[in-house]
Amino acid sequence: MEKTNNIREKLHDYVDKGDDKLVKLMYALAKEYNEDEDLDFQFGEEQIKEFDDRREKRLRRESRTYSLEETKEIITGKKK
Repeated sequence: MEKTNNIREKLHDYVDKGDDKLVKLMYALAKEYNEDEDLDFQFGEEQIKEFDDRREKRLRRESRTYSLEETKEIITGKKK
């Protein structure tokens, strides 16, 4: 595994030579990582109720889950 200093130097090179899209992506990632206001995130009562309702429907077989392959097929439009 590379040492942190080497990684830091390579990252600086990528940002220095990167196009606007890469710089904006790296900035958004660093900003999100450094913002700690979301660290104490908790689901609200409505969200928890929705999760419970979805779980109950799944247990009653009123809804279903999909495998990773099925999900990929649905997303790419290849599901038959």
